[in-house]
Amino acid sequence: MKPKIILLIVLFAIQLAIPGYMIFEQNQILTEGTAYKFKTRPIDPYDPFRGRYVTLAFDANQDVIPVVEGADIESEQWVYALLDIDDEGYAVLQGLTDVEPDSGQDYLYLETYYRSYDGGFQVKLPFNRYYASEESAPKIESAVWRRQRDEVEDVYAVIRVLNGKGTIEELMVNDMPIHEYIMQPQE
Repeated sequence: MKPKIILLIVLFAIQLAIPGYMIFEQNQILTEGTAYKFKTRPIDPYDPFRGRYVTLAFDANQDVIPVVEGADIESEQWVYALLDIDDEGYAVLQGLTDVEPDSGQDYLYLETYYRSYDGGFQVKLPFNRYYASEESAPKIESAVWRRQRDEVEDVYAVIRVLNGKGTIEELMVNDMPIHEYIMQPQE
């Protein structure tokens, strides 16, 4: 074969391998990862290329996360955020470190963006979009607005975490998957 044809075949293989790996990785996180509940505050935008989605603003994005003793961390640095569960069953980022945790500790690999006066940092969780159909996205937004008016008690995302990466498994309202919740008759 000619070198140009071989190069073309290699380029096609790479173009197929990259999205294939991304799909494989997300599926692996969803099937093997540990589930955590993250409190959310969604809003509903539109992306003309990806369709409707609900942007999830997590409570954890507002928290100042302490630095683990001995860690040397700066702003805009990639770090390991150690996960724990609070008394109410929600995920909390308990500390930031620059050393990858042992295999028994769940963590997220995140970037710091703001250093607090007390030495802790704020981070942004990388999984902030819940995609929905054109029809259901406005209903999801409506359910969230009812939460803000104290008509809905609890909105959170179930996130699967594996090897520092996380992906959204489900958006929940009052412990019910959002698609079931929006199908209920609303008062």
